[in-house]
Amino acid sequence: MLRYGLLGNALPIAVATATDFSSHHTVFFVGAVGAGLAPIGVTVVDRSRRVPFYACAYGGIPCLTMMQAYSGGAASPYAVLMMMAMIWFGVQATDREMLVGLADLALCAYGPMLLFGPPAYPVDWGHATLLVLVGVAVAGSLRAVTRETQSLSEKLRKEAIVDDLTGLLNRRGWRREGERGLARAARSGNPVGLLLIDLDNLKEINDSRGHDEGDRVLRETADRLRHALRAGDVLARLGGDEFAALLTEADPDAVHGAVERLRQVTPELGSFSAGVASWNGSESLDELLHRCDMGLYTAKTSGGARVAPAPASLEESDPAQ
Repeated sequence: MLRYGLLGNALPIAVATATDFSSHHTVFFVGAVGAGLAPIGVTVVDRSRRVPFYACAYGGIPCLTMMQAYSGGAASPYAVLMMMAMIWFGVQATDREMLVGLADLALCAYGPMLLFGPPAYPVDWGHATLLVLVGVAVAGSLRAVTRETQSLSEKLRKEAIVDDLTGLLNRRGWRREGERGLARAARSGNPVGLLLIDLDNLKEINDSRGHDEGDRVLRETADRLRHALRAGDVLARLGGDEFAALLTEADPDAVHGAVERLRQVTPELGSFSAGVASWNGSESLDELLHRCDMGLYTAKTSGGARVAPAPASLEESDPAQ
């Protein structure tokens, strides 16, 4: 946007200023300076600084109008420069800001004819109306394209991090949200628990009942996880029949309580083994997951349908130690 402010606004204004330089009035040069600075200002000034931000956003249009003085008003060849502001309103502004910008355009198209009139601004209702209509078309069309692009981007973003079968996060989404969860816990000092579960009989279900039934079991497992755990917990399907849940603000007792709630609502067909671990406050998400996976391995090799705690450290999980 800063490049657009410089190349798409300041450069055309500089070209317009250089054209027939000696014929321009003082008001033209004042407007050119303001119109050149406005798009740069609206880019570099944060929206939280409302007065300077909106002064730049809406002040550029009157400045562009000043460049039309004594050169034909709304019929001036410089009137086309007004569309540069409409591009910004269509792409970057909110709906309300765009409406105010269009009102600003209409006011600047008709107002100078009524307030000043000839010779600075000849009365030309046709060109003024055309200017407003083209501005509405430019801003409205770009807004429609921008919304469609944002919608598509959001859809693609969601598809990139969400498992399409269960609606839980996939491994990529798990890594992103899990690391954020640990970062928040590190700042707040809250305990974090990890639950890693693996369905005991998914292969047998797929072999004997078909993959449709296996998919149904996976979806139902995901639904039970959502209902048994809290909304703030990070839930993911890591792949196959393995699910993970990062439980925020959860001490070991809370983690075991969550497992018990989940087990109470799980039918035999969806039975699972689980490993549980508590974050030590410094290990990475991968290290925490690896420790918890050691607990899950213990639960599986002990016959399944049970819960096993993770070793206290990765060194304890290494058989060579």
